Amino acid sequence: MNLSLRDQLKEWEKKNSFQRPKKKPSEKKTAVKKTDKLSKSDLIYLMGMNRPRYSRGKGGAFRQK
Repeated sequence: MNLSLRDQLKEWEKKNSFQRPKKKPSEKKTAVKKTDKLSKSDLIYLMGMNRPRYSRGKGGAFRQK
């Protein structure tokens, strides 16, 4: 007899009256909402909109735009 391992385990379970433990239903994890609200000025600061911008001018020198 050429049985697979799964079939052999099923036969063994029947012969030995083995019962598998029942799986408990898993609880779904609820996502934690962030309560931190940023103001418009905070967002502008974080994005760096009010920072000076520099570019290379003639001769390779940095100049403020």
